[in-house]
Amino acid sequence: MTAGRPTGYDSSHCEGVIKFLADGYSLAAFAGSIGVSRSTVYRWIDEYEEFRDAVKVGQAGSVLWWEKANRALALSGQGNATAIVFGLKNRAADEWRDVKTTELSGPNGAPVTIAEIQRVIVDPREV
Repeated sequence: MTAGRPTGYDSSHCEGVIKFLADGYSLAAFAGSIGVSRSTVYRWIDEYEEFRDAVKVGQAGSVLWWEKANRALALSGQGNATAIVFGLKNRAADEWRDVKTTELSGPNGAPVTIAEIQRVIVDPREV
């Protein structure tokens, strides 16, 4: 017998999390729906491989739900585009993020060489 409080984990949560997330909900909402904290659900992900796999399937289902909502909005013009984009950016950041990167380099990818740095004070009245 192990010491400490029981985890409350039940293998039936695997099917539950897949179905719940497939309706577009978050993992935190799933935790609330079964009466546990979000940290408990994350601990289950770490401790139970079957649950971790179920969460991954459920999260893919959640992205599908949000993308279907986005598609329906695009076809009908009915809905809240901001809410849909927010949902997608948070559930599928790799595919829906607004990240722009800029890389500066010298010739042939070498570091940029700085030859001289000058400090110039300009009188705004003379500009």
